[in-house]
Amino acid sequence: MIKLSQTHKDAIRIALIITISMLIGKFCNFHSPVYFALYPCIIATKIKDYSWRGLVKTLLPTLIAATGALLVVEFFSTHPFIMWTLTLLMIDFMRKKANTAIKRAGLIMPMFNWILIVIFAQQTSIDLPTNLYNIMAASITTIMLTKLMVKILPPAKHKFVAPKIEPVTYQQRFIAVTSIGLGCAILMNINLLSATFCLVPVIIAVSQPSLEQFHTVVKQRFITQLGGCAIAVLFAFAMMGQQQHIVLYGVTLLALLIFMSTMFVRSDISMKDIHSDAMLATVLPIQLYITPTDMGIQNSLMRGWELAVTLAILLTIYFIVKPKNQRLYVNH
Repeated sequence: MIKLSQTHKDAIRIALIITISMLIGKFCNFHSPVYFALYPCIIATKIKDYSWRGLVKTLLPTLIAATGALLVVEFFSTHPFIMWTLTLLMIDFMRKKANTAIKRAGLIMPMFNWILIVIFAQQTSIDLPTNLYNIMAASITTIMLTKLMVKILPPAKHKFVAPKIEPVTYQQRFIAVTSIGLGCAILMNINLLSATFCLVPVIIAVSQPSLEQFHTVVKQRFITQLGGCAIAVLFAFAMMGQQQHIVLYGVTLLALLIFMSTMFVRSDISMKDIHSDAMLATVLPIQLYITPTDMGIQNSLMRGWELAVTLAILLTIYFIVKPKNQRLYVNH
């Protein structure tokens, strides 16, 4: 029997969770297969509590937010301003509660899923209840796969470190509400669905407690988001004409993810966020755009362009604000 080091176990476990989930989402004809890449990538790289309680606690807020957004859409489908106003209240509520780094990371997916459903309700005729079922299916699949892989390839035990509590100021809440709310309003009124995922780096950046952290996040996302799109395009070229063969597709995807996972587990704490975000930025366009009949290269390049524009706008805001005040937020 081959004995694997803990590093190899962690890398293979992460790659298997993401790959198998992506294959289930892509080849089982789910209406929204992107969740089968999004959730396992977050679970496999962001959390350390693999208990049933820990996994459910991580994914349940997203399901609750998606359900809440669906109810808002159903009740106020003919009143987009009310939908947008309730979205602002949701953004403010979640930002107010995010007083630690862990909670700031945890608000991203619930907030984004709420906004995604609201935008889709305005711009498409997508069956939103079916979309909710896909979210539930992806959550259950991710949890079951994670528990199975943790059983087969157990992770090392981690010591619990109490998070540093950082009180959230009115200024921080105002910045989050206005920035994310403005992006949501724009996407609700223009037909540019492909740019919806650009809200993710916006949510991450404006949720930071200081200007310098905002700047760091934006710079990192230039590397990870655009780099991930580039890797997805290279993957598409490598699979060109063969993407309909599930075994070849799965093996190639697994090899790519094992390589990226190995880079992730071998990196120090300061670099893990960069590697995990690059992995997420790679699997999303692969899952979104590569189909048995289309390699999705054009869509991946468009995604990269839209992300570059979004991040450039955030970087411009940083340079405008910095000379006036070294901190974007003031903690009291």
